Amino acid sequence: MQALFDSIDFIRALKAENPNADKAFLQAAFSEAFEPIKARSVLIANGFAFRFSEARTGSFSNTVLSLSALQAYDVQPFVIVVVRPDRVDFLLANTSFLKKISHSSLQLRSDNIKGSFNGTDIMSLYEGLPNTPEHFEALFALHSAFTWEENIERLVESTNAIVGRDNRFRLRDADKAVIMAAAERAAAALTAPQFQEVERELCELVHGQRAAILQAAQIENVNLRGNAIEQLLTGVANAHDLGDLVRPLGDGRLVIDIKTKLLDRASAPKAYNIDKMLTFLAEPGSVFAFFMIGVDIQAGSVSARLLPVLESALLEATGLQHHWAGRTSRGVTQLSGQFGRASAPDYHPLVDLDRAHSFLDRLLGL
Repeated sequence: MQALFDSIDFIRALKAENPNADKAFLQAAFSEAFEPIKARSVLIANGFAFRFSEARTGSFSNTVLSLSALQAYDVQPFVIVVVRPDRVDFLLANTSFLKKISHSSLQLRSDNIKGSFNGTDIMSLYEGLPNTPEHFEALFALHSAFTWEENIERLVESTNAIVGRDNRFRLRDADKAVIMAAAERAAAALTAPQFQEVERELCELVHGQRAAILQAAQIENVNLRGNAIEQLLTGVANAHDLGDLVRPLGDGRLVIDIKTKLLDRASAPKAYNIDKMLTFLAEPGSVFAFFMIGVDIQAGSVSARLLPVLESALLEATGLQHHWAGRTSRGVTQLSGQFGRASAPDYHPLVDLDRAHSFLDRLLGL
């Protein structure tokens, strides 16, 4: 990210020194100073890509890029440099930050990538974060948790105003009490011998795979990185169900999803599909947990803990991705912030029942 921020500072300073500088001037100066690779209208630099554009009025309605062209740059920050008469704006335009595809998108489907996006299709606010350089690191970490295919499916639905597959959990009268009791089940699990034995088993696996986990943690793509570490522990290909492992727990089931947090950099892994989790928590005796693996590549350390998803530190880090929700889905959750401490061996987990009940009630109300 530092190379991106250095480039932004360079362009801002150049505009301040040359108030009349237009798109052509700034693009040429950037190209001379940083020597990016030019791919038609896109400039590919060290770990990011720029697309220069110009806006002479308050709105930015220009056609920016075709969706098919964006695919090549979606795994790195893709930034629109909007040159205005009095300033330069910068917008992240990866697929997560697009509302829809406005231009020539009549035949857009998941298997038929068509159309281009305009400046007005780019979100100025994403999950409460302004789309400005000060938030680019956090925003890109959020984007990295989603695949190209997931974002394309969302864009197809929003562009064509179609109703997607109905995967919404339908609450029955008998379900609510069982779901709300998930808080008490999570609290009880923390002291249950079976739960603690599963944690010991998984921590021993992590210890044995420490070198391989440190190597896999260096994979840049967050989805490939997570999949590689999961496969080291499960030994099977990723099924992408609610969880990666299932164990008996009392009279019910413990479903475990493996999550990796890089402790020395910003990351925001996708947590779970809300409807899938509610469906599972409607089962008597069910407990859903994350096996949190904290990796510090620079220090060469790996730590791990098994925690119910309703544990206080995890709840504090759990955000709802509202723009994924709709008539057919409650959407997904995502982990962000300083939740890496939850994987430390000396961390003392806690389930705050009032907070957990409030969270579950909020999910049911979506």
